[in-house]
Order: sequence, then structure tokens, then C-alpha cells
Amino acid sequence: MELDPNATYGAWTGKDIEQFLVDCRIPLRLSFETRKGPLIVPLWFEYRSSRLVSCSPEGSTLVKSLRANPDIAFDVSTNDLPYRGVRGRGKATCTTADDDRQLETLLTRYLGDTEGQLAQWLLNRSGDEAIIAIEPEWLTSWDFSERMQDLSTIAERHPDSKL
Repeated sequence: MELDPNATYGAWTGKDIEQFLVDCRIPLRLSFETRKGPLIVPLWFEYRSSRLVSCSPEGSTLVKSLRANPDIAFDVSTNDLPYRGVRGRGKATCTTADDDRQLETLLTRYLGDTEGQLAQWLLNRSGDEAIIAIEPEWLTSWDFSERMQDLSTIAERHPDSKL
């Protein structure tokens, strides 16, 4: 789905939505259908060419399920005030990766590099990665910034809480 940069999709224009998806480091929450019913998983992603692109191990429940039924719903929204984000529906396509480039891109995007313990563990898993490309068919945005401007963040209100 190509977003019209000047059209409004909920609270934001297409340009605003694309900028949010490029800039944010919030995991995508992906809803999909498994043999046992619906499931939601968080995924690191990058926004590229009007698609949300991620990866997962080739043999994962996620990849197997998406190959059987590519219909998905997704949410990318802030976890703290002010609440805002993008949600939608679409189709997911899974292709077997020839290398770890997509995983390395996501590790760098979310962790800063590929040198840490988690990054190395993910890169050294056995088996191939599948690249997941999500093509939105419908999406909308919301932004509660104005109505929440007088509220402090959860971390500020509850500094001793583990979020």
C-alpha cells in the first residue's frame, strides 16, 4: 500500500506515518493465525519500500503459520505516554534468507551493533532465517499527545516500577 504523503490516515498524514515507522525503535506487534488459534508476537522491524520487514527462524511457528495463511494485523505503538501509533491489516510474505543481512540490519537498528551477547547468540543460531515482508492493505494512526499533555510518563510517576 503506497501512502499518499498528504492524505490523512487517522490522526497523521502518510508522510507522518512513514516518518514514525522509520524513526521508532518499538517492536511491531504482529497478529496471525496458527493451527490452534490466533497469536500475537513482537518483532523487530524496519520500514522499507512501503513494507514492514522483519525476520524469524525458518522453522518457527510464525513462519510456518504465515506461509499457510498470510493474513495479518499489526500494531506499532508507544509503550508510554503520550500514546500514539499505527495499526493495520495486510498480507505477509516469507522468503528464505540467503544470509544474515536482514537480521544484522535489525540488530543494528535495535541494539546499535552486532557485537553484544544477544546479537551474537541470534546470529549464531543454527538454521536459516526467513525474511518476513508485511504489505499493509489498510492502516490508520492515532495520537493522544494533546489530551495527555498534562500527564507525566509512567516511569516518572512510578520510578521504582520495572517496566
